[in-house]
Amino acid sequence: MLGEHYAITHPGKQYSTARNLRLTPLHNKWVENKAHFGQFYGWERPLYFNCEKEPTLTFEKPEWFEQVGREVKQANEQAAIFDQSTFGKILVQGTDAEKFLNRICANNMSKSVGSVIYTAMLNELGGFESDLTSLRLADESYRLYVGTTAVKRDMSWLRRHIQTGERVTLIDETEHYAVIGLMGPESSTIADKIGATELNQVGYFRHCESQIAGADVRAVRMSYVGEAGWEITCRAQDAERVYDEISAAGALPSGVLAQSSMRIEKGFLAYGHDLDTDINPLQAGLGFAVNWDKQFIGRDALLKMKETAVSSRMVTIILEDTQAIPLGNEPIYLNGEIVGKTTSAAFGYRIGKPVALAYINTSISDNLEGIQLEIDIARTLYKGTVLLKPAFDPASQRMRVKLQTQGKNYNEITG
Repeated sequence: MLGEHYAITHPGKQYSTARNLRLTPLHNKWVENKAHFGQFYGWERPLYFNCEKEPTLTFEKPEWFEQVGREVKQANEQAAIFDQSTFGKILVQGTDAEKFLNRICANNMSKSVGSVIYTAMLNELGGFESDLTSLRLADESYRLYVGTTAVKRDMSWLRRHIQTGERVTLIDETEHYAVIGLMGPESSTIADKIGATELNQVGYFRHCESQIAGADVRAVRMSYVGEAGWEITCRAQDAERVYDEISAAGALPSGVLAQSSMRIEKGFLAYGHDLDTDINPLQAGLGFAVNWDKQFIGRDALLKMKETAVSSRMVTIILEDTQAIPLGNEPIYLNGEIVGKTTSAAFGYRIGKPVALAYINTSISDNLEGIQLEIDIARTLYKGTVLLKPAFDPASQRMRVKLQTQGKNYNEITG
């Protein structure tokens, strides 16, 4: 990379060296669909599809803008497939697994078998070491789904905190399994069409077992993009036939850029962008995922923070100018003074405007909702409005709706 040290780094730039080191189980399918790939922690992930040539990079609206919009539309109006196989997967099992995770994690890990638990692992200062989703598989078994780049760090953190005599084992299962996201209002119909009827019976933030194309799968009723559906885990060697079955039933692939746009619209945070070791759940608006009735690492620090108002908090900002290209990490101004910075940003195709997640100083107002700010994008100031809820579907009705209700379809239920 030395030769690139002083080069202008355009948004979306991908290096040609050190590529194809780690391929997801669905890589060949993505090649068939003309994916343009990006490298993440050594993994090749599809950024978008139907790419006919190497894109010309620019600081203006990118060449893939319309294609990403079509992929978002597919997930919003019909059904899309997202490859989430690169997420780290850590099996935690043993007689003391529940006790161990309750000490390490901020949320209540004593939920029943079949539960899905969103939680943080915090440091002693209350900052995020990781945020993760946990599936309780059995009384003495959990599977943790962590960020693509986090699995080695999280494994190390977990190992260091096993106390002498605790009966806990940890296994990195990342490459043993594929995860296929099936999202969109037609997902329910597709599940029935392929014979995976159990998926339509599982409640929100619960998981179940089923079969697709003769392969055993575990489906989690949750969404990282704000549309109804499931994250479906199967053995890596079964991924292609599971994909073929879902694809033949009408779902089309959508890439990382579509997923990122949709999760920003929904206000879903990503470690390394919106969360890090200096950010705590109170700032991030994730206090709902903290169980105060138990002891966990970082609890004492958080209790002290609760006594005083946080100095900054996570908000959504919708930009007025549809031609603005926010990328994240831009300064935010109010009356000529910097009052915060963006963390993640994208064009919000479902709301029709650019949208950013940001931390802003709480001292600027007792009520941040509706405040008009300016975001500095390459020294041009763009006006934006602060929201305290997500820009898209703030009540989260779309992803929580019961997928099959007395013969009604999704669109009838949601209007």
